[in-house]
Amino acid sequence: MIRLSSDEIAFFKQEGYVVKRGVLDPALMACAQDQLWAGAPPRLNRHQPETWVGAFAEDRFTWKYREPGHEPWMIELLATNPSIQAMAEQLLGSGTLQTPERVRGIYCIFPAGDAPAPPVRLHVDQHPFHLGVVGYIDDVAPGGGGFTVWPGSHRKFYYDFTTRYTFNATANYATDRDYYNSQPPTECPGQAGDIIFWHHRIGHSAGYNRTNRIRQAVLYDFKKNDLVATQDLPPAADMWEDWAI
Repeated sequence: MIRLSSDEIAFFKQEGYVVKRGVLDPALMACAQDQLWAGAPPRLNRHQPETWVGAFAEDRFTWKYREPGHEPWMIELLATNPSIQAMAEQLLGSGTLQTPERVRGIYCIFPAGDAPAPPVRLHVDQHPFHLGVVGYIDDVAPGGGGFTVWPGSHRKFYYDFTTRYTFNATANYATDRDYYNSQPPTECPGQAGDIIFWHHRIGHSAGYNRTNRIRQAVLYDFKKNDLVATQDLPPAADMWEDWAI
């Protein structure tokens, strides 16, 4: 069983994210890749990488393949992986998590080729949850579209909303968003099986993919059982009041 160390928990509180290596089950990752290619548009060929370059340019080279998110093996891959569950409970509390019904899906960032790279801009997710997790099902090299964060921004953005988990931004949100967009973000490259936990209020984005591989990631949002009761409460003086850390 993989667990978070005290130093990793402290890093998560300070920076808003933490990376763990080699967590996902290889057999389930292979299933996810097979499903990805079974559902891919006909113009994409698994064995012809040249067909990947420039795909989904109209959507910033992004394909969010949500359809398999409800499959039991997809949920087992990420949301109910025993180590991931244990680490999420370290952060949010033992026995506090809602039973997963689905994951978001497989999110792909395709190689952009020679297309001009736009600025990478952050966003804060608008739907209510506590803790996000991203799992790579294939290797993601630096510059390969990896999950990208603005470290520490969660500590500012948490207080830029009138509610704890729903998206009710104050005027300060736009000001702070513009500030962090002027700061260099941190990209999270990794290998197949690596995961990233991230705080729900951290500014984040997908990086631009300059490699010849598709960035393939599975995402899930952990929610506590009391989310409905707490989501519209005002931000707590201690932003970790609802957490176990």
